Amino acid sequence: MGQAIAAVILLLSPKRVILGGGVMHQEQLFPLIRREVRQALNGYVSAPKILETIETYIVPPGLGDNAGLFGALALGIEALQELA
Repeated sequence: MGQAIAAVILLLSPKRVILGGGVMHQEQLFPLIRREVRQALNGYVSAPKILETIETYIVPPGLGDNAGLFGALALGIEALQELA
């Protein structure tokens, strides 16, 4: 998973990586994933946000298990507003 996230970082340069779902309820995975991402990036990225504060860069969803539902609702409301 860490290598896949590193590839996404290199390809897309996301502002933040949010990992959710049932497996990510195992919070002990976050430090392991962050360490693997650092190793996989191997100095290719020099962004302080990734190198110095990776704990705030790779995070669980702020809305927990409701993130997908609330995101879908927000998109639906936005689409309705565009129609009006």
